[in-house]
Amino acid sequence: MGNIESTRTDDKQKSPSQKTGKRKSIPKQSKTGSSPLRRGSSEMPYHTYPVTQDYRISRKVLGVGINGKVVECEHRITGEKYALKVLRDVPKARREVDLHYMASGHPNIVEIVDVYENSYNNVQCLLVVMESMKGGELFNRIQERGQNAFTEREAASIMFEICSAVAHLHKMNIAHRDIKPENLLYVDSSPNARLKLTDFGFAKRTDESEPLGLATACYTPYYCAPEVLGAEKYDKSCDLWSIGVVMYIL
Repeated sequence: MGNIESTRTDDKQKSPSQKTGKRKSIPKQSKTGSSPLRRGSSEMPYHTYPVTQDYRISRKVLGVGINGKVVECEHRITGEKYALKVLRDVPKARREVDLHYMASGHPNIVEIVDVYENSYNNVQCLLVVMESMKGGELFNRIQERGQNAFTEREAASIMFEICSAVAHLHKMNIAHRDIKPENLLYVDSSPNARLKLTDFGFAKRTDESEPLGLATACYTPYYCAPEVLGAEKYDKSCDLWSIGVVMYIL
């Protein structure tokens, strides 16, 4: 996976897990000048030593998107497998990681485990370790059905999980803005596996004092709300249109 290096010379030492056998989060000031975001009582963990000290990086590619690629990795101590997302370290990527981490304590949102600031092939990157979702996308299960629609009970169960995740985001004044079957992943391949929302590349936090604070036309064709394409500002309710499209497909 190329050469991954620490972002600071004084961090070329053993990671906390190598020293003690335990995982440890290192809170860090954001490059944008904002304070570390919190999930519950935990601060955003940014590690500056190489990710390879904690994880073995596989060549197995799990996914490729417009913002980065996802490969498989394995924790050196526990042997547990995770998904590693590689993002170029720019403000947009910082926002994606920050908002995803803030929301990832919910059972229907893919959990972020660790975040590393490393140099990858001489490019400053964010390496995001997430739980491994082994059941594939909702999109794949829809394709497997072919012309056979989901039963009303099955569709209701799927929609409950999607709405639960989005309600959690909206309570935090976060608009996801890219809800679609490809961004909904199953924990495993069992028929009743839990469904989780991922990919916060278009997500943005809105201001309570200015709910109609979204202006950028971020969307995936066929799933975006009409107001996203208009000249006026819009709010987090744009996610509800996308949810409706997914429900119609089911």
